[in-house]
Amino acid sequence: MADSGALYDRLIVDRARTPLYAGRLEQADGQGEGKNPLCGDKTRVELRMADTHIGEVRHQTRGCAICLAAADLMAERVAGQTVLQARDLSQRFSAMLVGEPASALDTNTDKTALGPLQAFAPLRAHRARIRCAELPWVALKEALSHVDV
Repeated sequence: MADSGALYDRLIVDRARTPLYAGRLEQADGQGEGKNPLCGDKTRVELRMADTHIGEVRHQTRGCAICLAAADLMAERVAGQTVLQARDLSQRFSAMLVGEPASALDTNTDKTALGPLQAFAPLRAHRARIRCAELPWVALKEALSHVDV
């Protein structure tokens, strides 16, 4: 990221314009929705399990660039993880957004775990937009609550 304070990182813009994980899954094992009535963002996450791991994730998102990119990058990042790992990643992502910058990103473990999701770190300075990035994670948590592992 060229400007660490930039709200719209290139990755966010690219993934909002050309999402790689948008669409539906036939015979999904779990699905969840997230809605923000204040801004109109809406996302639906569907997932299919492969034994104890998340096999595939797709989203249907209507909203701002931040919400669209967050849904797509979340889907990419949690595919192949266990339910526990996905829940842990969700907590790390939220801590990065709402926590103190030093406590949320100091360890190499957090940086490695978050990977490209770190593109959303500048949202700490734009508190009104944090809900946009967290909305897909709300839908994921609901989807995960419907799977048997």
